[in-house]
Amino acid sequence: MTGRPAFWVWAVGCALGAYTTLITIVPQAGVFSSGALIGLVVLVPLLLVGFWLFHRIRPVRSHPVRYALMAVAWGGFGAFGVAFAANTAFLSLLRKTVGLEFADRWGNMIVAPIDEELAKVAGVALLALMVPHLISGPLAGFGYGALVGLGFQVVEDFLYVFNTITAAGGVHEVSDSLSSLFVRVALSAWWSHWAMTAVSGAGLGYLFGRVCRPMPRRVLVGAGGLALAMLMHAWWDSPALAGAFLIKGLPLLLVALIVFLLARHNERHRVPCTAQAEVQEAA
Repeated sequence: MTGRPAFWVWAVGCALGAYTTLITIVPQAGVFSSGALIGLVVLVPLLLVGFWLFHRIRPVRSHPVRYALMAVAWGGFGAFGVAFAANTAFLSLLRKTVGLEFADRWGNMIVAPIDEELAKVAGVALLALMVPHLISGPLAGFGYGALVGLGFQVVEDFLYVFNTITAAGGVHEVSDSLSSLFVRVALSAWWSHWAMTAVSGAGLGYLFGRVCRPMPRRVLVGAGGLALAMLMHAWWDSPALAGAFLIKGLPLLLVALIVFLLARHNERHRVPCTAQAEVQEAA
């Protein structure tokens, strides 16, 4: 694995992302120590439960756990670092080109679905290039994509604790921390980044894993999964129905569940598909 360029892209990306994350979060955690402690108490169990759940998906649990940990690491550090820098740059560009009012209202809906979904699904692609047999189909892509999204989601939620505290003036640290976590976890975690990256990961899993299918079809499914994830993200970040978490979130969860069921159904055809590919290669 270490002999493949994709591994070093993953390693450098995680290292740079970890540096970006640390210099962004650690100074704030030093100032708002109570908020940091509350965030860790809530988010670490969320990370552990999510990891346990997504690792139970059959193609994921059949491989060494280090690959699942690498997926989480990319989401929490590599993808987060890339998205943090890209979001800052593109939002600044948007404010200069279309004005502050438009950018403040629509900027997150326009920028984040592109930057963040590309950065996250890149982790699934890197795993597929590092370990070719790992992303064996859409169900494996769904599982590893969910793990990437989980890592991203937890780190972003932790950062938002401090964003909420500072936006409110830093006076009510404990109540602001709890308020932020209630919104980000209790009202949003069920259909957040894990669901979006699971959907794009499933498409990528079909692209990489279904070698017996026609290439145009594989590319179409892969691109479709990414486009669907971006649309999910844009819908969630849109100013429409602000505060209506259930109304906006349940369709995202439904989409993720449908994609999971389709991927699981497709997984049942993996063995004959692989056998067909081997026969074609032998011929």
